[in-house]
Amino acid sequence: MDEVKFRIAHISDTHISPHGNFVEESFDWAMKDINKLHPDIVIHSGDLTDNGVLTDYELAATKLRTLEPRTLVAPGNHDENNLGHSLFKEMIGPVDNELKLDNMAIYITDSPQPDRDEGRLGRRRQTYLEEKLSQLEKGTMKILVFHHHLVSVPFSGRDQDVLEDAGDILDMVLRHKVNLVLMGHRHVRRVLQIYDTVLVNTGTVSSIRTRGRLGQSYNIIDVLTDGSIRVTERNITAKNSSVLGIFKQNTQNQIPTST
Repeated sequence: MDEVKFRIAHISDTHISPHGNFVEESFDWAMKDINKLHPDIVIHSGDLTDNGVLTDYELAATKLRTLEPRTLVAPGNHDENNLGHSLFKEMIGPVDNELKLDNMAIYITDSPQPDRDEGRLGRRRQTYLEEKLSQLEKGTMKILVFHHHLVSVPFSGRDQDVLEDAGDILDMVLRHKVNLVLMGHRHVRRVLQIYDTVLVNTGTVSSIRTRGRLGQSYNIIDVLTDGSIRVTERNITAKNSSVLGIFKQNTQNQIPTST
């Protein structure tokens, strides 16, 4: 049996606030659960806060300190409301970030537009990512993180918030054979493989706004020694786990080229 080479705890949409739709007991349970599972890194794909205001960020900064592993956070549309992007930079970290770990390159990028639900990366960020991805050594595992999603997510209602430039970003992701794209936003977990790229959405950790009976959840993503990727949902509401999929890399499918 293949062993776990690298483990990511993928969380999102915590919506932390002392006066919002934050379910504190769900968040606290998830943080303790993550610490027990000993991931190599925790990646938060946005909507850390509910309103983007100072009291939200103060509570969020305190809550994040309960996590023992290193944690990277991407901004979400709720985080950038009410001039929240300035507080994000001050109290959480850069809205665009990158991290190299052994043979892994992680890129956090800022998809929200202040005070709007819609998201886009834009040409400047796409050009930056194109340059960075093209310079990586062969065999480097590539992970891209942003809040909004590249393709529509089932069970999420009327969906108008796919990235405005999703077509261009998806083309770039496939051409550069990005291994993982981590997203949130719709409070629904979903995993989809397109060629060698695995697109992963995770549910909400601690918002009251859940979908149907999906409840609150987060994902554990294991990179196995054979290079495959296993995505497991940890359902916080039901206190159980289910494997969402195991995905092989290095397929022989031809990658489409840009026109």
